Amino acid sequence: MENYFDPLEYAKECIKEEVKSQMKERIQQGTIDIKMLAEITCHSTSFLEKNFIVTEEAKELEKSPSTKRLWLYPEIRDCWREFCIRENVKERSMRS
Repeated sequence: MENYFDPLEYAKECIKEEVKSQMKERIQQGTIDIKMLAEITCHSTSFLEKNFIVTEEAKELEKSPSTKRLWLYPEIRDCWREFCIRENVKERSMRS
């Protein structure tokens, strides 16, 4: 029995691959809490609360549907880097 090209099966495979690639992008975007922010910036939560998350840029990235404070990631990471440059804060081996 010979294998014939099946356009329907080919279309299904293309759709599966596209969904997989889209899912990877979506998973890379999300939210993080203050503990995770402290971990990736290598600064204490108290330092971040007093100096960073009170800035307008960080406040704009806060997405808290409940009482837990969450920030958009990776946008908050980029905001942190800009903050460090602007405020002359030394970045400590930041994790991405």
